[in-house]
Amino acid sequence: MIRLENVSKFYYTKGVIAVGFSKINLNFDVGEFVAITGESGSGKSTLLNVISGLDTYEEGEMYVNGEETSHYTEKDFEDYRRKYIGNIFQNFNLVNSYTVYQNIALVMQLSGTKNKDIKKRVNELIDKVGLTEYKNTKASKLSGGQKQRVAIARALAKDTPIIIADEPTGNLDSESAAGIIELLASIAKEKLVIIVTHNYDQVAPYVTRKIKMHDGKVLEDSVVNAREEKVEDTALTEEYENTRFFTKVRLGIRNAFNIPIKFLLLTFVFIFITVALTMEIGIFQSEKWENGILGYSWVFDNTSANRIIVKNVDKNKEAQPFTQADIDKISKMDNVGRLITQDLFVDSPVSLESVDDNDYAYIYGNAVSLDEYKDITPDYGRMPEKDDELLLIATKNNYYLSLTKKGVNELFGQELYDSSVHFGDKKKTDNTYKVVGVKIMDAKDDVMLNSHSILIAGTNKFLNDRLLTTNYVYSKTYVTIGNAKDKASDNYYPMYTVRFSNKVEPGTAWVSTNYNYNFKSMYCVGENVNIRVENTYYEDSLDLKIAGTYNKAKFKEFMDLEEWQTYEDCDGFIFINVNDYNSLFEHDTYQMSVFVSDEQRVEETAEALRDAGYDTLVIKDTLQSEEGAVIMELLTQIVTVTLAIVLLIISYFVIRIILKSRNVYYSTVRMLGGNTSVCRDLLVIDLLVDANLAYIISMAAFHILYKFFPDVYVLNNIVEFVTGWQFVAVYLIVVLISVIISIRYASKLFKKSTMVTIKEEV
Repeated sequence: MIRLENVSKFYYTKGVIAVGFSKINLNFDVGEFVAITGESGSGKSTLLNVISGLDTYEEGEMYVNGEETSHYTEKDFEDYRRKYIGNIFQNFNLVNSYTVYQNIALVMQLSGTKNKDIKKRVNELIDKVGLTEYKNTKASKLSGGQKQRVAIARALAKDTPIIIADEPTGNLDSESAAGIIELLASIAKEKLVIIVTHNYDQVAPYVTRKIKMHDGKVLEDSVVNAREEKVEDTALTEEYENTRFFTKVRLGIRNAFNIPIKFLLLTFVFIFITVALTMEIGIFQSEKWENGILGYSWVFDNTSANRIIVKNVDKNKEAQPFTQADIDKISKMDNVGRLITQDLFVDSPVSLESVDDNDYAYIYGNAVSLDEYKDITPDYGRMPEKDDELLLIATKNNYYLSLTKKGVNELFGQELYDSSVHFGDKKKTDNTYKVVGVKIMDAKDDVMLNSHSILIAGTNKFLNDRLLTTNYVYSKTYVTIGNAKDKASDNYYPMYTVRFSNKVEPGTAWVSTNYNYNFKSMYCVGENVNIRVENTYYEDSLDLKIAGTYNKAKFKEFMDLEEWQTYEDCDGFIFINVNDYNSLFEHDTYQMSVFVSDEQRVEETAEALRDAGYDTLVIKDTLQSEEGAVIMELLTQIVTVTLAIVLLIISYFVIRIILKSRNVYYSTVRMLGGNTSVCRDLLVIDLLVDANLAYIISMAAFHILYKFFPDVYVLNNIVEFVTGWQFVAVYLIVVLISVIISIRYASKLFKKSTMVTIKEEV
């Protein structure tokens, strides 16, 4: 039935290895009544824990019905204990808040027994162990001997083929102990009973086998009082029912109320969470209703109501670069629909115009990465395959596009140039693009979309071209060549103009022959030219070697003169390699744009970002009204929000502390055969009861108080401005908090073996 071959148990404590027992070889069969003896520390209880599946073993093999158990997971051992093992513990492991009846019934409830069968069996066992008058007494009120009787009755109630008892009579008087031993002996005729005892003389007349241990080893294994009748060695095939759903509900509700202090504390905590969340939403809705979201901005091109500008700052409010960890953290935050790391892209729209004036087309929108839309199917055309091909994403009613088959087909035939970057009076057409696909989407399906914007998706080359232009436009570029240099005062009319050409070798520059006069030698080739850029966050510079000079004829190698009215208009250009210029901008990111999925919660998301340590600017709060440049208040009701966040954080830790006091209960349930799933469900139901009662109490209090104090600002905000679905949202959040805490707590508590858990956590 059960066979141990060279089984060893070790304990690891702070780098020290202790031996529980070593190289044990034993067989146990149905019909045996086995007594294990030995002095304290000899490994008796440890052996019992391994046999009963409460603890693991590190060496050897334990067979059950011939099946190896070394590969068993904690779930496998839970099933093993539930089906086969009835435990009588030396320290009882009763639920102190349960009555005698409830403690004995618990083990049958976990095994899926029906209520009518439970009642009859439990009453019989209570009578058998002499506790009839204590049936409805809580375990915490019992003496040590009475608790031991409850533990014995509970083990018998489970009716498993194996009974494991650790000092089952240690707290009983001699007369009661004799009765219990006789009871176990009678049970052993059809079961396997293994007990650990220090008083072998007490059990000697009844046991069929004696095992003596010393220092983790078996010194003696002898047969005594051999049974005359032969006992058939049947395989362990006992089945069990899953714990019934309504049984779990009843147990969970009982657990919520059976410890009044715990119940009151948890309910109080959830009331605070509910009130804080509801107040925050009420105040936000009130401010939103009063201020609205309409207006315009002189600073920002994209004024979407769901846009938040995020800056990374230290505790002194000094700007800090975003790390990849920051980007990942923000991207995963609730309600963050899209994170644009190149924030200038958002306020630097692309203007695409047709090269052919006779067949004019105009597209205006934000550049986005094609990679974000690689899994979609265009409604018109196909996905881009080349660097000069673009995909347009727009709403159905976008007024820049005629979203009909005819209109789109005409657009597909257009050659487009980026009019937002051309220089001079004529079109710059050396980089042209073609629209090959159009995707129609609802604004709600893409956080950057609205009826008057288009998203222009292109390859990395397209984005890099846009990045170069954006950096050029939003940064000041200064040149020092020889004895002359641009000054900060020359912002609008710099002395020198930098242009880019792939014909210029990296690290070098080509300049006009006129710049020979900037050097004493009257010859600039081989000299250095310094290019410096400056913007809001940083400045940088690089020195380039002048590789050559150009005149009017040579100029055509770098730029077509047809784009300019006369050569004199561009004689001062300094041509450098585009990669050299881009290297000046290879700095960390200090500012990003977040587009939220639900604009109704944009303030809530901004608050979460601030709580995470970032500075935020909600774009809608910067808008000015048409009547007069009135800037909307930024960071409204920050005191209320901060208070709510503090309460949430405190509440989380308080709930964890309260739940930690329940470790004994859930470890006991596991020992009795309740698996991790059952324990988790009981915990979830327990906290759900508290959360639901807290929500009901809070909502009732809001509306009752409002009837008597309708002019109170907070109550008015909650009742008048919080919508029905937002009340539902608060409820779901409170419930979700309770479920998440329950699951996380259960996951931490149950990831180790039962014995390790109860030793570490209890």
